[in-house]
Amino acid sequence: MSASSAILEEQCETSDGNGNVAFCSVAELFGKLVKERIRLGQQLTAMNEYGTYYNQIFSDINTKAFSFPAVVKGRIKQSIQRQKKQNHLFLSSIRSMKRLTRRILIKHLEAVLREENSPPPVFTWITAGDSSAAGHGNLYSQSYTAVLQQTVQAHFEALGIHFEAKNYGMGNYNSAPELALCMNEIFGDDIDVLMWDFASLQPSSEPVHKSVLWAHRAGIHPTRPILFYYDLFGERFLKLQEFDGIGSVLMNADALQSIRQSMPDSNTVADPMHVLPEAIRYYRCGQSIEGGIRCDDSMRNFVCYADEHISEDEALDDNLCRIQKFDTNPCIDARFQVSWHPGWQDHKLKGHLLGNFLITALDDAVIELEQLKASHDPGTILKHLLQEEEKDRRTFKRTFVGKDYWNIKGMDWKLLLRGESICHTPLLPSKSRLQGLTTESDLVGDEFGNFDTGFNQFLMKAPEGVLPLAFDMNDRQHCQLLEVDHKDFFLVREQDGRVSTLVPNERELEVYKRSTRPEGIIMVCLKLCPLNKCPAAYVSIDEISQSTRLFVNVDGKPVTGVRKVDNCNILVGERGIRWGRKDQFQLDFHINGPGNLYVLKVSSIIVF
Repeated sequence: MSASSAILEEQCETSDGNGNVAFCSVAELFGKLVKERIRLGQQLTAMNEYGTYYNQIFSDINTKAFSFPAVVKGRIKQSIQRQKKQNHLFLSSIRSMKRLTRRILIKHLEAVLREENSPPPVFTWITAGDSSAAGHGNLYSQSYTAVLQQTVQAHFEALGIHFEAKNYGMGNYNSAPELALCMNEIFGDDIDVLMWDFASLQPSSEPVHKSVLWAHRAGIHPTRPILFYYDLFGERFLKLQEFDGIGSVLMNADALQSIRQSMPDSNTVADPMHVLPEAIRYYRCGQSIEGGIRCDDSMRNFVCYADEHISEDEALDDNLCRIQKFDTNPCIDARFQVSWHPGWQDHKLKGHLLGNFLITALDDAVIELEQLKASHDPGTILKHLLQEEEKDRRTFKRTFVGKDYWNIKGMDWKLLLRGESICHTPLLPSKSRLQGLTTESDLVGDEFGNFDTGFNQFLMKAPEGVLPLAFDMNDRQHCQLLEVDHKDFFLVREQDGRVSTLVPNERELEVYKRSTRPEGIIMVCLKLCPLNKCPAAYVSIDEISQSTRLFVNVDGKPVTGVRKVDNCNILVGERGIRWGRKDQFQLDFHINGPGNLYVLKVSSIIVF
């Protein structure tokens, strides 16, 4: 179907075999969406899903956003009070919701106007988060991101859009500085929605500086994604409203907890095996959800199993929910099935709720299209919407929020928050690893394999002077159907002598093109250790300043110290933190020790 013939409304219900869509009337588009909504409703009302509880769970208050005006002193507080009273699950400003529907409309119009045999436009959702978001303890296909994909895919296809949800959650990592500064290289350069789901590692009481950095880096991302936050309603989300030019939506963690507690109590339902639908059977037992309750144990992210804290009789009942929590068949040896990781039912609930919210946004986009279509053709509408996107981009450039949150001696705050950078990272999953950019490999794969895996750290031979990318087999599980996030690293071993790397490499320079000259500031982030407790053999980069064990050179010049930025470190030389305004730098690492004992594990190297 050509661009000219695509606009004929009478062709809306026909297909050319390539998935091309025509410029349908609003009634026809709604008809397509209603058809898919009916199919979804039939699926979710079955006894292997939510049965007769479907309407209660997926009511308007749980699937439509409570929208407030632009942030105006006084009015925003009134909106907050009203939101808390009504306990809406989703919260967003009116402007942010318009940005979300605009993004959907742009994709639809691109589908209408695309040339024959060209692929459909892709709407990309990326989940960034901690181990709970990654789905640890469950099959990868049971994560809420996978459920979201299954929920909305057909609805987006009804508008000619291919929906793709990618789970890039990483256990033990929070959102900044490393992940925020490596946003393009990890999450890719085409993102429509970026989900922030780090609340279990970044409690609401935490200062907002990491979230501010996250928002700034998202704002300068090539596609400026809509930011979704799964979080408590508080200062972090309110600070986000000060950023003009980017969209943001909150999935209210308090409201989701209320939905959980509204589920039927399997302890009081007679014969729950036959009465309750599968998706909520043994989901809530008394006050516990999947056997877990809030507790004061920070080592368990404040979620403990109920049967550890209550009487023996009560424990017997609550243990049924705990037993049903994980179902990883055929993977019988799955790890990470702990109290603070949600089970398959909770992921299913969260994924379906997010999906129903996006389906409602599709409806809003079609309504918006009707208003625009009254006086314009699809090409003109698309041009107008793209102009609005560009206007938001310019507006964001004029918005400066939180410039005092990150103070690094010798480094302009604008450079950290918005400066161009290239990140050399071994983390999985990430675009750079999967596409072979990090290792300059011809192997291109996906999160399940076919990419350059690097070297097993326990079997690795001497790297012959090159800084190797390595992995720890203990970080992998035997069954490949489980989580895909792995904290691989660049490995410096005492016995290997001096090892070197060029950052960024040629492939990274080609893909992540700069528009400005580099400042020559180099940041090295170290591999995170569980609970921040590293083995005694790990060398800290702080030891550079002691000049006794770890030695690092940049282009042959010695690094004399570092300036800490959370788990990352800015390299300092005799002339400060700038190493010259050039595209690439050679880094040399060497550990001096008594034998073959000490190692340094580098997570990412970032060049500004």
